[in-house]
Amino acid sequence: MADVQLAEVKKIYPGGFTAIHGVSFVVPDGGFCVLVGPSGCGKSTLLRMIAGLETITSGDIRIGERVVNQLEPTERDIAMVFQNYALYPHMSVYDNMAYGLRNLKTPKSEIESRVAEAAQILELDTALLSRKPRQLSGGQRQRVAMGRAIVRKPKVFLFDEPLSNLDAKLRVQMRIEIRRLQRRLQTTTIYVTHDQVEAMTLADMLVVLNAGRTEQIGAPLELYERPATLFVAGFLGSPPMNFLKGTLESPATVRLDDGTAIACEGAYAAVPRGARVVAGVRPERAIVRPLGEGLAKGLAKGLAMKVDLIEELGVGRLVHGQLAGAPMTVAIGPDQQLPASETIGISIPADAVHLFDAESRKRL
Repeated sequence: MADVQLAEVKKIYPGGFTAIHGVSFVVPDGGFCVLVGPSGCGKSTLLRMIAGLETITSGDIRIGERVVNQLEPTERDIAMVFQNYALYPHMSVYDNMAYGLRNLKTPKSEIESRVAEAAQILELDTALLSRKPRQLSGGQRQRVAMGRAIVRKPKVFLFDEPLSNLDAKLRVQMRIEIRRLQRRLQTTTIYVTHDQVEAMTLADMLVVLNAGRTEQIGAPLELYERPATLFVAGFLGSPPMNFLKGTLESPATVRLDDGTAIACEGAYAAVPRGARVVAGVRPERAIVRPLGEGLAKGLAKGLAMKVDLIEELGVGRLVHGQLAGAPMTVAIGPDQQLPASETIGISIPADAVHLFDAESRKRL
């Protein structure tokens, strides 16, 4: 096994388009790193550069002690699982899993042993090994693709959106299996997805990408609880963070654009009074209260939210509406009663407010 190090890695295509702008991070030996971001942010390009399927314009990629910039994919000791599984349709499951080992001139007895071990780990029934890929379900095909990677016993696993072709229920199941598998094998893993829920639940380490640049790197909860930018705050979380525009009136008060005020808790003494800010509030941190009710110290008073829609989720409800001229979503429990009126009262604890500079979009 090995760690993976990227140092100022860039990718510039002919014509001058820069897909990756000097990305640097280190995935520790045995770590599970998820590259996450919207479509077109460069995450698959970055993964293909690590795999050797895309050339590097500048910078270095190390796997273990070796700089692999000039090495062919077969020389990097990695195994990649693709979105479309990339199975050979004319081969049996066994032959698909054994193919790479045969190319490496691995002894037949060892091939048999490795395939049997991988099949057991992935709970692939012995009867499935003789079938062709077309005779398998989507989940079984994904297991075969993973098995083909496992038998090689690589230093690094690379996953390129492997679950995007599966239905929602199967995605959850396979997500659990991939995490369990990685913990069992302790193989360094880099995983690409645009699904932020998938990213949060799988990763030891998140790399959030936006337009070929890293927005923030760290543990999932760290990024969720202390997003460094408005992009990260809005991208991580389902439903996403609410954003309310306003002005910093004092170190502990934000005056929203509709004239109401909310309290904030943080080291904002150095921020100029009157600075334009964006106050971020997670849906689960806002509190629904009757309009006009006296509120405890540290909670915003007099916030009235116009309700547009209530989503019933079974485990809870999402109340969507408008607050201070901006869209607002509040998450509440399944048993919490809501007023029958179209307008409800909202309070926001001071420690629930994240402040961002409106111009730089960075956390204050």
